[in-house]
Amino acid sequence: MSIAHGQFATLTVEGRAFFVGDLHGERRQLSQLLNAVNFAPEQGDRLICVGDLIDRGQDSLACLELLELPWFHSVMGNHESMLLDALGGDAENLNSWLRCGGAWYLDLDEPTRLAMMQKAERLLPALPLGLEVHIRSLDVRIGVVHADCPTDNWSTFRDACQYPLNGHQEFACLWSRDTLRNMAKGEFPASLPGIDAVVMGHTPQRNLKSHGNRVWLDTGAGYPQGRLSMLSAEQILELIQPAG
Repeated sequence: MSIAHGQFATLTVEGRAFFVGDLHGERRQLSQLLNAVNFAPEQGDRLICVGDLIDRGQDSLACLELLELPWFHSVMGNHESMLLDALGGDAENLNSWLRCGGAWYLDLDEPTRLAMMQKAERLLPALPLGLEVHIRSLDVRIGVVHADCPTDNWSTFRDACQYPLNGHQEFACLWSRDTLRNMAKGEFPASLPGIDAVVMGHTPQRNLKSHGNRVWLDTGAGYPQGRLSMLSAEQILELIQPAG
């Protein structure tokens, strides 16, 4: 069951929950990961993505079409946001998206391009900025946002999404790298209250990164030396447990 409230959505998972990093067009890698865990939607398994389904990789169109499948869920990524802006007809927005990985759009024939644009206009505006996933078998809640939680409490973020987020908050959800930059300087945040774990992407890392109850899943899919990473809810909970 999935319930959307504008910029925020909730999802209850009856089977297993898997969380995947930025896809960036790597549909084949995703299929390999799902096959490896015997992913079974008919048994209630669900896949949740941190956004950036498109651009850079080999099959952006197939990744966009995942949004039509009932077992796939995603938050809005900055690349989906750029595509939506580009569809508005402004040449500057289009060129910006093309420079950031959207050049696959130019390789489509005209009928396919038109169909893709119609599909994007239909599917992308429904993507929330924040998603809260309740895994019933584990009785845990895992939050998902593309780049960073814009508040210092998940509950505050959820409540703020009942109204249009301000520009700073929306930028944090889609583009911010502040938490990771601060960690690189030795400034480590406390766990985010109001949620058991938070899963994010956006910033490519050589390996999975976690601190407190935050986990970053982007390991560079779509780049020559990158790869796609996926974790089960159980693996996320194990990753955030304090050592000892």
